[in-house]
Amino acid sequence: MFTDLAVPFVGTQTFPLYLSLTDAKAILSNSGVPYQEEIWSSESETTPNPWTVLTIGEYLSLFFAKNEKMFKIVLWKNYSGSLPNGIQTGMNIKQAQSIDASLVFDDWNEDYESSAGYWLEDDVESGEIISISIFIKELLDEDLFDACNW
Repeated sequence: MFTDLAVPFVGTQTFPLYLSLTDAKAILSNSGVPYQEEIWSSESETTPNPWTVLTIGEYLSLFFAKNEKMFKIVLWKNYSGSLPNGIQTGMNIKQAQSIDASLVFDDWNEDYESSAGYWLEDDVESGEIISISIFIKELLDEDLFDACNW
């Protein structure tokens, strides 16, 4: 379950992006996989869009917008799958940059962003990739994302 290929703008075999919160919970329950559920408030946002986050240990987190559709998957250190280009958690960020020359550090978010549709977060001291985020295309357009008409 935690070795799927993670495809930007698509999801994984187990968890496709745009999956409903109800369906994601059913997949986890039917598989006997424990998870934690949190609601992230958005009271300070211009357009309130609280998120529901399902976290499965140190494997992955699934993010759902107010329309209860999944918009982002974060792969953590124990996720053994990879992106289609071979980038995976635990890899050094310099190695990832040699694979994907479009990776650029974003000072505001403090992550590396790829034009191929994913974000990487690294450990500043070791340079090891500690998370990979894949998401829906609408997340790249704040107004489109906040409208939740996807």
